[in-house]
Amino acid sequence: MNMLTRKDELMLLAILKLGEEASLVRLRELITEQTGTEWSIGNVFVTLDKLEAMEYIQATLGEPTAKRGGKAVKFYHVTREGLTALRQTKQVQDGMWAGLVDLVFNE
Repeated sequence: MNMLTRKDELMLLAILKLGEEASLVRLRELITEQTGTEWSIGNVFVTLDKLEAMEYIQATLGEPTAKRGGKAVKFYHVTREGLTALRQTKQVQDGMWAGLVDLVFNE
């Protein structure tokens, strides 16, 4: 089993949340909003590139737009392998959290 890093997990979850709108810019906005931490475009791109190389995501090109000077926007989709990796990571986390929720949250 390949355990996802926290960055990888956040990115895959963000792609799933955004659905058809999962572009680099929108992913950056969502992750920054959810974590309260500013992610650079480079940081997002490197994570996407890594996940694509691992075959956890797939990119498709949208239609070229005048707004982008005729360039097409890349949209990202989670693959079956990516979903499996997310499931396995959640199972491990749930196992590690078992019995600790009260200890951590009820100090």
